[in-house]
Amino acid sequence: MKLLALEISTTSSKAQYVDTKLGESTLLVERNPSSSDVRDVCMHAIQLGRKAAQGKAVDCITTAGTWHSLVVCDASNVPIQPLTDWTDVSGRIFCNGLRKDASFVEEYYRESGSMVHAMYPFFKLLKQQTEGIVLTGRHVGSLAGYLHYLLTGTLKETASMLSGMGLLSTSSIDFHPMAKALGCTVSPICDWRDGSTLSKQGSRLLGLTEGIPVLPPLPDGALNQVGSRAEESGVMTLSMGTSGAMRMIIPEPWFSPIHATWLYRSVDNEFLLGAATSGCSNCVDWYKEHAFNPDVTYAQIEGSLREDSATPIFLPFLVGERCPGWDDTRLASFHDVQESMTTSAFYQGVLQGIVANLYQCYEELLKSEHIPRTIKLSGGVLHSAFWKHLCCNYFGVPMHEDSQEQTSLYGALILAARSDNEKLSEPTQTESNVLHSNPELREYYTRHYKRYRYWYEKTNKDNNRERSIQ
Repeated sequence: MKLLALEISTTSSKAQYVDTKLGESTLLVERNPSSSDVRDVCMHAIQLGRKAAQGKAVDCITTAGTWHSLVVCDASNVPIQPLTDWTDVSGRIFCNGLRKDASFVEEYYRESGSMVHAMYPFFKLLKQQTEGIVLTGRHVGSLAGYLHYLLTGTLKETASMLSGMGLLSTSSIDFHPMAKALGCTVSPICDWRDGSTLSKQGSRLLGLTEGIPVLPPLPDGALNQVGSRAEESGVMTLSMGTSGAMRMIIPEPWFSPIHATWLYRSVDNEFLLGAATSGCSNCVDWYKEHAFNPDVTYAQIEGSLREDSATPIFLPFLVGERCPGWDDTRLASFHDVQESMTTSAFYQGVLQGIVANLYQCYEELLKSEHIPRTIKLSGGVLHSAFWKHLCCNYFGVPMHEDSQEQTSLYGALILAARSDNEKLSEPTQTESNVLHSNPELREYYTRHYKRYRYWYEKTNKDNNRERSIQ
């Protein structure tokens, strides 16, 4: 089977062509254009797909994108607002006000599986409605949904995508009452197998034959679960890219008593329990850019690091906090700074602070009593031998390195093959793919986590005076 997968992630577009019989594969990855124009971003991904499949036959195309993107169109399906995604927390003051109503927070959490937070498309739309903008007659959807529309002329969204937008009910495959009250229209909810076909326009854009099946849009987080071969209970994925997230499929809904976790739908509409952090490699990139010369590489910085070094505590909230506290007004900060600490020590402190925030989320997930027997690690963290071992040592449990360079994209390809009852070959897991924690570092990271939690609580505005928000 000849497959083409297109994905638009937070920072880049990806296209991969695979011939399952010949074993041929072409992967292209490019940074997204610095544009908030929906069509510009989609066309960049389409052109990448055209390059990957140039001169080749294709049997099936699949589309994917980030979970929390928002595209708002007029009645003719022309985008009328700039593209936004999870990094846009401009509505944090609005959401901060909503979070003061405990009954509203509880009701929304139970209805949607999401928390009151500015990153969710639901709250971007609710803010507009509150400000008097009439949403009736406007069509809303995901960026991957618009990509699918450009290729097929058909509007569709999967339950998995809509749940991560904060629009879907946790009790049925339908919109929850608060979402229905917005008044805007949303694409019909479809199963991931309910594809469309490549339109005449899509054929021209991709340079492929009209009529090729195109699977509906799916979110990167749910596809990561598929690509990591983690579709059964007891397997947790830990993906560390621009943001960080942990996910596992559970048989029944579970809601955190303190709203520390989220509950979305998986590709097959099962319950996907998870927690995510907004600060991951974006924090690492930020610090490197400001602290080191441009010609210094990550490998050069990490070559001199030692895991048991004295480091400051870093709270990784450059774009606010997601899980477990859901405080989009939180700020990043360094603490316990000593005069002897170098820029490298601060760099290591950033790495540790990110992992501490993820471990904090991990503790909350374990309260569900769903204890993972396997944790699969994926994302940009795997490019850093130092960081991935730090992560394993901090958690104190073995972790399986994912063998795929682009796990969510690979998940999309698995589904494309599955749609025609085929299977992609699965890489063999060996002991070399397993990271084992160093027990000698357990005490060091236990102390670090206590320091992290101290400053996390100390800077919690619920325990202090209200901070001013710029």
